Amino acid sequence: MEFILRVDDKGRIFIPKEIRSILNIGSIVSARIEDGKLIIEPVRDPIDLLTSSVIRGTVDVENEISELRKAALKEAEARIGENGNN
Repeated sequence: MEFILRVDDKGRIFIPKEIRSILNIGSIVSARIEDGKLIIEPVRDPIDLLTSSVIRGTVDVENEISELRKAALKEAEARIGENGNN
């Protein structure tokens, strides 16, 4: 399956709903360059992590949500930094 996507004047790429649905892409993705290609992959949604925590019996759900959001943001920022993106 191949798609032609447009890059706007700010460098943003719109990922069509069909692709987002197929790949189960939420609001966070990781991007890297491999062999001259841009690879974009979904990052596990913090809500999924929260769900597994709740099932295990976490008592402080609001704190757990906050911590998971911080962890997801930190991971995304680290991945961006590792790839040397500006």
